[in-house]
Amino acid sequence: MAEFKYRVYRIGVHARDLLEPERLELEKVGAEEIVLPRIEGDELIEKARDAHGIIDVESPITRRVMEAMPNLKVVLRTGVGVDVIDVEAATELGIAVVCVPDLWIREVANHAFALLLACNRRLLKLDSIIRADGWVPVIPSPVGSIHGETLGIVGLGRIGRALAARAMAFEMEVIAHDPYLPAEAFEQAGVESAPFDELLRRSDYVSIHSPKTDETTHLFDDDAFAKMKPTAYLVNTSRGPVVDQQALVRALQAGRIAGAGLDVLEREPPPQDEPLLRMENVILTPHSSYYSDAAIADLPIRCGQEVARALTGRRPLNLFNPQVLDKLPLAED
Repeated sequence: MAEFKYRVYRIGVHARDLLEPERLELEKVGAEEIVLPRIEGDELIEKARDAHGIIDVESPITRRVMEAMPNLKVVLRTGVGVDVIDVEAATELGIAVVCVPDLWIREVANHAFALLLACNRRLLKLDSIIRADGWVPVIPSPVGSIHGETLGIVGLGRIGRALAARAMAFEMEVIAHDPYLPAEAFEQAGVESAPFDELLRRSDYVSIHSPKTDETTHLFDDDAFAKMKPTAYLVNTSRGPVVDQQALVRALQAGRIAGAGLDVLEREPPPQDEPLLRMENVILTPHSSYYSDAAIADLPIRCGQEVARALTGRRPLNLFNPQVLDKLPLAED
């Protein structure tokens, strides 16, 4: 029986047949992988107290959890964002926070644009009409032309830039709001920078690509929806809480915007009495914009390699909190 130097816990929804590459990458450095379901709080502490590393799908990794794990060196989030991890606490405790932000760029950008097109072309509505034995070769209004229309992107990171490139290929005008980027970033992307309120007023489609932070939580509220065109659509493939969901429902019910394409919600999965489920001008997908067979096949390899780097004193390729290097020396390759 192999002896292991490290114990790494993988927490959350997983396809066991895909985890073998991850396990093999970890075993190369003497790390044993233990797979657990989605747990949190006291149960997480009880079952993973001896963790040297955590690979986390979506469980909250709080200060209390990390303080209860004296051997913990690295927490990896399997998605783009790290909002489920208390990054400040991790940095103070000398724990590396890692994610894989480059793995899903094209998939999420494609999904966002697919939602935009599906909203514009009213695909679900047309499909339901045909299935109800109707055949009228007209799309119910509003139906924009796409070309010449304006897409407003909130958050011009890697996914936002990939979406901008796709929209420009469809001859759309693209504007973006991102207060953390210099003017050069907009110029390089070929995108006009716009203040948030101006973006809302001008856009025919608004696509959200912002992380969930204190500043962005409920960024889209009643006031924001009141500034949008009544013919505009909202697309969200980032984080559900960036949108005040009750405000969105009010805006849709009042006709202040035309519709929405949502891959994320404030509560996932939604309760069956969620009003959005009954709206024919809303398209919903189950937080799946990241998905492709190729990306899923690469994910366990990347996760295993990144955690192995941190456990063996090497800097992960996507270290989210570089300030931790003051307490956790990690060498460049």
